Amino acid sequence: LGFKLPTPIQRATIPIALTGKDVVAMARTGSGKTAAFIIPMIEKLKERKSTLGVRGIVLSPTRELAYQSYRVCQKLSHFTTLHSCIIVGGESIETQFEMLQKNPDIIFATPGRLMHLLLEVPDFNLNNVQFICYDEADQLFELGFSAQLNEICRKLPGNRQSMLISATLPAMLLEFSRAGLRDPEMVRLDTDNKLSPNLCSTFFITRENEKIAALIYLLREIIPDPKGTLIFVSTRYHAELLSTLLTQNGIAAKSIYGTMETTNRKMNLSQFQNNRVPVLVVTDVAARGLDIPAVNTVIHFDCPSSPKLFVHRTGRTARGGKDGATCVFLTAAEVPYFLDIMLYLCQ
Repeated sequence: LGFKLPTPIQRATIPIALTGKDVVAMARTGSGKTAAFIIPMIEKLKERKSTLGVRGIVLSPTRELAYQSYRVCQKLSHFTTLHSCIIVGGESIETQFEMLQKNPDIIFATPGRLMHLLLEVPDFNLNNVQFICYDEADQLFELGFSAQLNEICRKLPGNRQSMLISATLPAMLLEFSRAGLRDPEMVRLDTDNKLSPNLCSTFFITRENEKIAALIYLLREIIPDPKGTLIFVSTRYHAELLSTLLTQNGIAAKSIYGTMETTNRKMNLSQFQNNRVPVLVVTDVAARGLDIPAVNTVIHFDCPSSPKLFVHRTGRTARGGKDGATCVFLTAAEVPYFLDIMLYLCQ
């Protein structure tokens, strides 16, 4: 796959996980955390056993992140006999019934759909699970999955190995890790470096009624090539409006938001990833976990309401040692958010 050296989080995490210990791994976004849990899971499960039932589970907060991890697993497990499938909301539940009947070794899932299938499918259980990973665990809790996670945890065998992957460790998540993991090893890297050193950040003060004009000027005149530009907005309405206005002004753009039909989300994301459209306008459904190599610039059209949201949005660029840029539009009323971001980054 062209990987020459493991990243720091991979070097620190994989040897511990290979011993069978539970692990809590924390590192900034774009640091290679996906392979840090996929590789130990494959090593643990690659000798296919005769027992029926899923043996590995990866829980993700969003469909896009689940698909991303699933694709990484498919590549890394290519020369094994492991069979994996994906179970997420918004997809045909009948198709997912059929997937489960094929006895997959590994399931990539969102918690809500996994719980739904555990209740609906009589023969489906987690009794043989040997490895479970909670990916972007802080986001799982922020999106309100705590009840499902605790219920899933109660259905797991006591001797399973657990990994918890996160960018931050809030109090609620810390409590869950103590309950769901057995004497876990903590791996914490890049905690003082919340953003990539290869990132160029710019903040623009603008009037509210001039933001759209400023954005078009920025994309036409300031950014040499708008290809790979991700624009964050606060609502579905803004995502649809901006993508339409940009396209009408000669800058091809697509949008993604939480309530968009799944097929359209996949199609728009694919067009952006394959450089068929240079600009993707998104709500915060895409702010966590997605690794899109095509992203060169992140524009915060609507200022992030918290420093952590700024970090996670901005983390879509300057990943894996590459250069990147971020631009934030600030109205006078949003200057306090800017101060919060600066104080957070300077801690």
